[in-house]
Amino acid sequence: MEDLKTTEAKEKAAFVAVLGHAARINGVTDSEVEFINSVAADFELSEEELQSSAKLRDEIETIALLKYIVNPQTKLRLIRELFFLGYADGNLSNEEVLFVSEVGNALNVPVDTIEKISDWVIRGIEWEEEGEELFAV
Repeated sequence: MEDLKTTEAKEKAAFVAVLGHAARINGVTDSEVEFINSVAADFELSEEELQSSAKLRDEIETIALLKYIVNPQTKLRLIRELFFLGYADGNLSNEEVLFVSEVGNALNVPVDTIEKISDWVIRGIEWEEEGEELFAV
């Protein structure tokens, strides 16, 4: 995976802005805010950069920001994080799936790759839930 600390500033800001838009699709939950803040911390975004990324944008403006995401690994990570974010509230809605598909299309990520990432995320969540049950005291 790419070194997050060297990712271009516009690429990082666009990444977080896309996550912010995705979170607003069905109403922002506390778990989604925590998730986005965690990604912003990974990117070492300043509070000002985070606030700029959090600006309300419509879907067309948000999709237009994807032109700044050029690193192939970053594109795949964004798809992954969109799925994790969608599941953060326990339910990936049809609207969220559609948005992830639109993002993937705009980034030229093949549909089969998007589906593989989705399946991987689901398996990971199931694995974590199974572990929580198994090790519950």
